[in-house]
Amino acid sequence: SGDTYRSFPRMDQSDNFDTARRTWSTIQERNRGNLHGWCDLAAGLQTVSGQWKASILIVLSEKDSGLPDIQRRLEFASRRVLVRAMRELEKDGLVSRSAHVATGYSLTRDGLALVPILRHLADWNAARAG
Repeated sequence: SGDTYRSFPRMDQSDNFDTARRTWSTIQERNRGNLHGWCDLAAGLQTVSGQWKASILIVLSEKDSGLPDIQRRLEFASRRVLVRAMRELEKDGLVSRSAHVATGYSLTRDGLALVPILRHLADWNAARAG
């Protein structure tokens, strides 16, 4: 009968629709907003967590690059995953994109400030393993 479908939420009532702002958002975006109010460390870690983000920042610290260059350096990362990570890093203000002849990426001031922290974390992890 037709009553079976009444339990489904309307499009504007799904988990991804923010009724207060009348816009779509992801659970990750809402969680990130909640973390910022709760703990700066957790929010900072959230910014660089995810597939390949920290590695992308390290690659860009060595040389401004286009996506093909980054993909060559991170050969096991798929293009789709890298594009998504680049968009998130750009949205978080760690990477800037220029669209001159070919699209290039570079670190912002905040991205540059984060690189030594990531390198220290890598050194700490290497010391633990050794």
